[in-house]
Amino acid sequence: MRLENKVAIVTGGGNGIGAAICAAFANEGARVVVADIDRQGAEQVASSICDSGGNAFPLLVDITDPNSTTGMAATVLEAYGQIDVLVNNAGARIIKGLMQHSLEDWEQMLRINLTGPFLCAQAVLPDMVKRGSGNIINLASIASFMGRPNRCAYVAAKSGVLGLTRAMATDLAGKNIRVNAIAPGMIASPFNQSFAEASDTGPAWAEENLIGRWGQPDDITGAAVFLASEESGFVNGSEIKIEGGWLGARSRSGETPLWD
Repeated sequence: MRLENKVAIVTGGGNGIGAAICAAFANEGARVVVADIDRQGAEQVASSICDSGGNAFPLLVDITDPNSTTGMAATVLEAYGQIDVLVNNAGARIIKGLMQHSLEDWEQMLRINLTGPFLCAQAVLPDMVKRGSGNIINLASIASFMGRPNRCAYVAAKSGVLGLTRAMATDLAGKNIRVNAIAPGMIASPFNQSFAEASDTGPAWAEENLIGRWGQPDDITGAAVFLASEESGFVNGSEIKIEGGWLGARSRSGETPLWD
């Protein structure tokens, strides 16, 4: 098992990508803390893992509140005595026109998607630095690399996640703590359910990437396990895009790759 004896905190672990990462980590031998502001979702995921023979417990946390994040770290250290992996997965998105975004919308997107990972990292790092070992994985987005319509605050925050990832990796150089990011796109999780199921966007968006389908939460787990394990020991301050090739290349309407 690639994560045996490791303790991993996954924020936003109560559904979607976070839940899939929790299950994958548990299958690889990790003791998983399902941290979420949704108590019921966290409890259901943790219960499912335990029913399958894994080790997990739910933890209520508000990642925008420093008292809550430091309390999260303290609870995990009391339960397990160590924190090996932090997955900053919790996120939110507001879809509104540029001029319809209020200051409250803007600040909420930055608090959840950028300040939250910063606070969670600050909460777990004292233990990681003390033990001389640790691993932080931030969930970025395709919106980290390009403008997207009606998402100005979300795009700004997710772009910042990549900068935060690189800056933290730099500040932690020499401490045996790595910081990397995963950038999903086109994942048919609850986050994108309305688009995946809509008759106009579901099939059309599936055809826009090079794979030709919507991704699933389980498509993210291989990269998460890799980054959390010793197999990625020389990967630091980097990011893995998981979006079916949508960012890398695409064909215009009417263009068909010629094979024969």
